[in-house]
Amino acid sequence: MVESVRTERGPRQRIMLNLGANLDLDDQERKELANRIEEILSGIIPFIPPSEKIESYAQKLASELRDQLLAKTSKASEPLKTQDLQTIDLETVEQIEPRTVGNEHLLLHVANELELAKTLKRLGFSEKQTSLALGSIIGRAVFPASERATHKWLQERSGLGELLDCNFGSSHLDHLYQISDLLLEHKKEIEEHLEKSEQKLYGLQSTLVLYDLTNTYMEGKSKGNAKTAHGVSKEKRFDCPLVTLGLVINEHGFASRSSFLSGNIGEPTTLKQAIEQLGLDDSFIKPTVILDAGIASEDNLKWLRENHYTYIVSARQKAPSMELVGELISVDAETSEVKAAYIKSGEGEEKWLYCESEAKAAVASAMKMRFQKRFEEDLKKLAEGLLKPLGRKQYDKVLLRVGRLKEKHKAISGCYEIVVSRSEDGKIATGVTWTIAEEKMEQKLTGHYFLRTNLQGKTSQELWHLYGSLRTVEDAFRFMKSSLGMRPLYHQKEQRVDGHLWITILAYHLIQNIMYRLRQAGIVERWETIRNLLSTRIRITTQAQTAEGKVLHHRSTTKAEEQQTKIYRALGLSPQILKAKKMFF
Repeated sequence: MVESVRTERGPRQRIMLNLGANLDLDDQERKELANRIEEILSGIIPFIPPSEKIESYAQKLASELRDQLLAKTSKASEPLKTQDLQTIDLETVEQIEPRTVGNEHLLLHVANELELAKTLKRLGFSEKQTSLALGSIIGRAVFPASERATHKWLQERSGLGELLDCNFGSSHLDHLYQISDLLLEHKKEIEEHLEKSEQKLYGLQSTLVLYDLTNTYMEGKSKGNAKTAHGVSKEKRFDCPLVTLGLVINEHGFASRSSFLSGNIGEPTTLKQAIEQLGLDDSFIKPTVILDAGIASEDNLKWLRENHYTYIVSARQKAPSMELVGELISVDAETSEVKAAYIKSGEGEEKWLYCESEAKAAVASAMKMRFQKRFEEDLKKLAEGLLKPLGRKQYDKVLLRVGRLKEKHKAISGCYEIVVSRSEDGKIATGVTWTIAEEKMEQKLTGHYFLRTNLQGKTSQELWHLYGSLRTVEDAFRFMKSSLGMRPLYHQKEQRVDGHLWITILAYHLIQNIMYRLRQAGIVERWETIRNLLSTRIRITTQAQTAEGKVLHHRSTTKAEEQQTKIYRALGLSPQILKAKKMFF
């Protein structure tokens, strides 16, 4: 698409916009397209509407042309003149192309502080690939969705392309999949860089390693993914195949390492690999490792001791005794609901802490009652079935059904003694009765638990609080699943699934940097609140007819409001997002 201009050498044609080689239009349609683009920029409503195909092309190309002309006629480094006065017809004022920039501006600022773009370019990413990578990561933080939805968001709703000076409208959906593969290929280098950047940026030195696993379920059969398997789903989706995410986080909430594992992997088997990935073997001072009961096997604890790690774990083994050293004291200063005391555990290097939690006891009691009710209802149905004319009464069959019920309710069935009475010939079951073993029931689902540690010189309160930091990992998992779209997974190929998880973790890095700094400034809002608050900052073009018969196009950003300015101030960030631009057509 060209325009005629006067030069010293006479009239010349200047290229305004390259329409592309694959434009599916004949010569007559191309002329109609050019006319329609001119009408859109001039604010003219056509008497005879063009075809849908022409209108679709025209709207897209007019937007691209407007962006190019605004960039050429306005210098981003110079503000608009305060005395640049124009007379316009108020009846012709329209606002078009609104694009969100509030969250994008914030996350891009953090990404630049972490030198993420520089690192990607150092790893061989081109300028366009770097922009697409940032688009995928920031898109996951602002608009968590599939790659297809992210692609549409970048093109139609977000102003991130303007912030990056990148035309996402010319990118194809496949480009995002390719970027996902490329980011995954350089996962180790990117992860190490982010860890070092965060330590340098905030002057942090990690003294704790918090490690835990979670899984998320897949939609579809995922036959092309060797990692997917059925297992114990955290979301109770036992009908779906799973994949597992292992995450190492320090006490400040920053992710250090991650791994993508089989959906049915045993938790204890992953610890050595996760710790070795941190490269701490040659460190003079090694951090304390904190684990929950699922990972704290005897073999893992032995490996930690042999490699000179200190640890605090929730014990999955039986305590050496129940004899307390001193009295139970409150270790939870906020609620006083948790009491703890060391127990006598011999002369070894390990110490055991006995903990009682009122809140956990209340939850355990409610769970116990619920489990009892369900189990006894099923037993009652089985017993009543023996009295019905068509009920199954064969003794062997009834025993089999009892066994199945025990397996179904295995959390509580061990506390019951069940007797199936039978006829004199032994072939027919005549009744089912049960009694509760009270001693076993009292020991089931209680509000107490044990911690094991080889740390020396810690009070019970200090030890309990150190172990409580493991909630940082649990909070991270919960956040990724609920706020970053990690659940469920729709991809079917292993590489695509791993890439989706990896982009989610990269988005978590950016968000955690923001939330850490806001907490330091006394702002304790959740990310969802911050995201909603900044979503009202948009970039928009106002166009209107001037008295001279031209069309003014003025692109600017909405002004920051009080609460938004408070966030910017806490992060040391200017509330101004891009300079205003104008042009006449």
